[in-house]
Amino acid sequence: MAKYDLILSGGTILDPANGFEGVADVGVKAGMIARVEAEIDPFDGDEIVDVSGKWVMPGQIDTHAHVAGLSRNWDPALGYAMLARAGTTTVLDMGGTGPSLFDGIKRKGAGLNVAGLYALIPGATMPSGEPSPVEARDIVAGALNQGCFGIKILGGYHPFSPQGTADVIHACNDQQAYVAFHIGTRESGSHLGGLREIPEIVGDGRLHVCHVNSYCRGVIEDADAECIEALQILETMRGQLNSEAYHAIQNGTSGSCDGEGFVQANVPRNCLAMRGYSPTREGMEHAIMDGYASVIGQRGGHVVYLKGKEALALFQRENTHVGMSFPVNLPSTAFKLTTAKNEAGEFIVDAVSTDGGCHPRNVAIQSSMALVKFGALTPLELATKLSLTPAQMMGLPNKGHFSEGADADITVINPDTNEPTMSFVAGSPIMIDGHVVGSGGTLLVTSTGRRAAEASGLPYQVVEMAGTKLYAD
Repeated sequence: MAKYDLILSGGTILDPANGFEGVADVGVKAGMIARVEAEIDPFDGDEIVDVSGKWVMPGQIDTHAHVAGLSRNWDPALGYAMLARAGTTTVLDMGGTGPSLFDGIKRKGAGLNVAGLYALIPGATMPSGEPSPVEARDIVAGALNQGCFGIKILGGYHPFSPQGTADVIHACNDQQAYVAFHIGTRESGSHLGGLREIPEIVGDGRLHVCHVNSYCRGVIEDADAECIEALQILETMRGQLNSEAYHAIQNGTSGSCDGEGFVQANVPRNCLAMRGYSPTREGMEHAIMDGYASVIGQRGGHVVYLKGKEALALFQRENTHVGMSFPVNLPSTAFKLTTAKNEAGEFIVDAVSTDGGCHPRNVAIQSSMALVKFGALTPLELATKLSLTPAQMMGLPNKGHFSEGADADITVINPDTNEPTMSFVAGSPIMIDGHVVGSGGTLLVTSTGRRAAEASGLPYQVVEMAGTKLYAD
């Protein structure tokens, strides 16, 4: 019997946890890293894959993507294959339910490890528009019991009062549920003003601040000044917050208008105001026809951004209730937030995410590679932002590194094109040269969600929340 099931031969290994960067071979056995050496005898492997000239890093972990949400005009579960093609091996879904997560993995899973947050949507996933402390406690308990990793507060779309928001965060903290917040309350908005509320809302608690770059678009102050203030807030609360930023210029939002023709959510209203459009159905239609706004649609097995007349037709056919996108994210903001460090040389924003999945903007690897080429990140820092720190954020001690006995989750990148070319989960390929070869997936659940995971019939792993960066002492 061979010593190794798989040998990746001749690649440049990036392992920031062990401080290793250099050409070496990786031996995999029984789904785990067995050995990293300068040269492993090829006769010791059942399968040899030549990755000469490629970069080999621990599997890319996306700490903010969408694969399990509710959508009228496309299937969010298509996001699994889209993430696999992007080199992702583990994903934190930012807003569905336990049943929608399980269903999507069974229908469209691509072999990834998946944790899902329960989205708080009044009238759909929660009974009221403003949770009381008791209701917040019960919602969190119910979400964990149905196999969710925690809670997502959608302040940019379904905002609560500052006190209601705090009650949800505290209920999550009390039950050690992961909790993420798309910033914004009824007294602020989904911009820097909402971020300014965080210290008071969180108090001495813990929180994942979603896509920090979304609050640095120049809505309240100059975008550079907003970046500086956002970083100051995050650094002041170091040890209490998880954070990430994504690099795509396109955002993702909603086109929904109310019965009187006014745009409902704070995020698209901000996007329209940035270019002088009225926050109405008419303003949205003008933005679509001018090419500023795109409508998200599905063509076969792909999610795409629709433009012009085709987009307008879908917007009108669905009576405005469609996903939309605006080119409002600033490259300079993404650069600053991704590379900013404190005086101790520590990154202030933890990770690079995509806010993608079923949105066609899964470019975390490509954009981070561009920063390496520019000299703003080292190769080891790239692996830190894309894998090591995300693993710590989610409490996955066997991921994010190539130590002996670690999970053999691996992403291979072509440094000439900046593209991911291959990825493995537990030593099995899920993507080869852009083709998805994985299926199903492994659920990541809390101990409370074990019964739901067992009932789903899917493979699962129980994560100890006390070991996550969010709740670590």
